Amino acid sequence: MSVINAFRSIIVLAPLLCGSAFALEQPIVVSFADQPINKFNQKLELAQHQKRNWSKQPESISAHYAGNRFQLAKVKQYQGKVVTYNVSAAKGKHPKMLLIISMEKQRDNWILDAARLTWQCENGLHFGTDRCSNNH
Repeated sequence: MSVINAFRSIIVLAPLLCGSAFALEQPIVVSFADQPINKFNQKLELAQHQKRNWSKQPESISAHYAGNRFQLAKVKQYQGKVVTYNVSAAKGKHPKMLLIISMEKQRDNWILDAARLTWQCENGLHFGTDRCSNNH
């Protein structure tokens, strides 16, 4: 992954609302790291062929990719794609993370276009890929 692909210019996201413990209001994402999607897309294609329940809707596909540390915050339609925003709470030395997944339907099957991870350091004003200080 090149530095150009890993770090992006300022992107302002629409408001994200979910449970009070994960509430985000208009987070500013200044950079993100692209996450691997090829192996997941292979797994997703097989699951769709086998008609597995998790592979039928964007919300459950997103949850399957994100894992149990994340909670779905918002689902949005954008330029013909479905974009999901998943948030994890800050725990101990781990910062609050935001996982943004973009997917589209191709020939009646879903496929991930991108998965991008960014985080918010303690007392941070934005989400980015900066190193967080472990000093609390």
